[in-house]
Amino acid sequence: MSNFCPLWIASIVTAHSAMDYLTGSSPLDAITKKYARGLSSEYNEVHPGYISSIAEDKLRTLSEIEAAENATLILNAYIFRRFKYHRDNKPRKITGMFKSEFSGAKTPLPEEKEMVKMFKAFIFSIRSNVYNYAPTSWSIMEEPEASWLGELVAEPASIFDGL
Repeated sequence: MSNFCPLWIASIVTAHSAMDYLTGSSPLDAITKKYARGLSSEYNEVHPGYISSIAEDKLRTLSEIEAAENATLILNAYIFRRFKYHRDNKPRKITGMFKSEFSGAKTPLPEEKEMVKMFKAFIFSIRSNVYNYAPTSWSIMEEPEASWLGELVAEPASIFDGL
């Protein structure tokens, strides 16, 4: 049975990698290795280069639109949107009676450019006031349903992750 990382989790992790890079003092390489290690313990291997490439493209996109200090707000809004809603705007129920949203996917993750295209579409939507920003104090780490994903985000990147 396939156990690929679900798209919504990869979207959150790549955005959080970019946000951690902007707000922390660890290099992006160490941050993405931390997330790759965490995802690979739950699903089929996710290469740190995949996460890094998408995180870099998200940061480049934010630079192109001159987001400056709003970059972390936009990234947190994206994380909020992906955690709380499906792509078709239906609310995401993390745990159901018969399945969990954390269950592995049957299809592998898309190419990097597809992931970045989804992020650019989100930026267009938020700038057009289709979507709102995340509530001021919202963090995925404080979501009770986030389980291991919230713990992974809360874990600091180690200097040894960069080796």
